[in-house]
Amino acid sequence: MVQNDSSNSGDESSTPTMLENPAKGIPTGKYRLVGWGVDTTGRRLIDEICQIAAYTPKSQFSQYIMPFADLNPSYRRKHSIRVVNTGRYRMLKDMRSNKFVKTKSDISALTDFLSWLEGIQGDASDGIILIYHEIRKASPGMLLEVLRRYNLLERFNKIVKGFANGFNIAQAKCAKTTKSFSLRVMSKVLLNREDEDFSSAVDRARVSYQIAAHLAQGERQELDEQKESTGMEPEIIDFVCPFTNPICAEEDEIAQFKVGFVLLMLKLLFSVIFHYVLLTLSV
Repeated sequence: MVQNDSSNSGDESSTPTMLENPAKGIPTGKYRLVGWGVDTTGRRLIDEICQIAAYTPKSQFSQYIMPFADLNPSYRRKHSIRVVNTGRYRMLKDMRSNKFVKTKSDISALTDFLSWLEGIQGDASDGIILIYHEIRKASPGMLLEVLRRYNLLERFNKIVKGFANGFNIAQAKCAKTTKSFSLRVMSKVLLNREDEDFSSAVDRARVSYQIAAHLAQGERQELDEQKESTGMEPEIIDFVCPFTNPICAEEDEIAQFKVGFVLLMLKLLFSVIFHYVLLTLSV
């Protein structure tokens, strides 16, 4: 249930991370598809969210969050943001514009995010599906953990039905046309867009939504701007539902990971004790 991620520099290289299980799928119903993305300090379950963003064609959400810890060096480069200590204050700086960004506490930002989701749910009586795009899934577990920390998980469960990973959708539907299914490649191949910047969660949320809508329509050209998707079209929802992992399944993955992590720590502890005893007896 655990693996070592060596894709990033820093202390993450020896930290267990969750493996992604196949999506359980959900029954078709009246859902709304919402593009979603987060910028984080790393990809471990204990890392923090420093920007949360969501997208529908008619409404968007974005909020920076002041993390307690600094960003992992690789994630500082990935998201083009860094924490600046000014002595009395800690501030978040956009390295592209060289300007400080307005931040909120995590509980305040999450409360605003939930209020926004409630506001755009509309006629989607069965809930919202959050679609993101990650080669190695990490974001859903991180969001659920921080929601649990502030007792917001129950409210979230009433709004959101599950998470869909656009990478898995692209991998299943585009395997015959391309060997890479990253957001950048999918944007170029399906949306005919060159050199998009995906360092910000805002752009990843938007393009994650647009790629899913494009694949659902079964086209190989740029989305028709005159027929803008609402995220509730039956063809889009029916297309995404089999790739959606319900919240309960995400919770099960987190629980299994925690058990595996505890067992790993116990194994390491007993190994240290065993070697210490052997060393003591040999003296």
